[in-house]
Amino acid sequence: MSLFDHFGKEERPFVERALEMLMLVERKQAMRLTDFLDPRQLQIVQSLSSQVQDVSVSAHGGYDGAERMRVILHPDYVAVDPEDYRLALLRIRADQRFHVFEHRDVMGALLHAGMKREKFGDMLTDADGSYAVVAEEAADYICAQVTQIHRTSVQFERLAWEKFTPPAPRFAEKTITVPSPRLDAIIGEVHHLSRAKAVVPIRSGKVKVNWKIVEDPSHPLQEGDMISLAGFGRFKVLEIAGPTRSGRLRMSVGLVT
Repeated sequence: MSLFDHFGKEERPFVERALEMLMLVERKQAMRLTDFLDPRQLQIVQSLSSQVQDVSVSAHGGYDGAERMRVILHPDYVAVDPEDYRLALLRIRADQRFHVFEHRDVMGALLHAGMKREKFGDMLTDADGSYAVVAEEAADYICAQVTQIHRTSVQFERLAWEKFTPPAPRFAEKTITVPSPRLDAIIGEVHHLSRAKAVVPIRSGKVKVNWKIVEDPSHPLQEGDMISLAGFGRFKVLEIAGPTRSGRLRMSVGLVT
């Protein structure tokens, strides 16, 4: 069995790049910094590290509990400092009395400004403010170029890490009942789609479960799973409570806001 058989076909280009970087670090005995990786990509890099000798994988996203992280591949004997990850924290100044920015609002503004998704990490918002963790090499560009989110004027400014308290994750909780924990049934119920319409994006590779593309509509979901549907956002399975009197399954999901 080939090493690549352990990964989905859509993951193989990333697997090839990651393995090449690991082998380069092994050969040259020098550190290598990646762009931001999602949890699935980090898992892939960690699993591939067994293919090389004396190379460590260290990751940091700016704060404890970060979802997206930059990774440093380095010889085992090399110590890594937080500054080596080249992370910048930006605070978004804006009048949010009438509209609190959501995760997708901030991401959309950065993408619209020409930023690649790999150059920014987590985006955090609450009633007190909005923040973005970005690559240091992109920070000045963002501060200069991103001046609007939707129709609201904004200003991105650097914030020292020691002054930052990460907002708690925000979920809009929703209780649903479904005939089974199948992916298509739950996506249909969460996003008000018929089972037939829910199957289409799944088969098209537009649905990820825990950051991995899943094309099987019957894939069973479990508590803690994070699901994303392109164009609809993300939700997390918070609790599977058990059957109702009619035999349907009661679940609590949290839509990421």
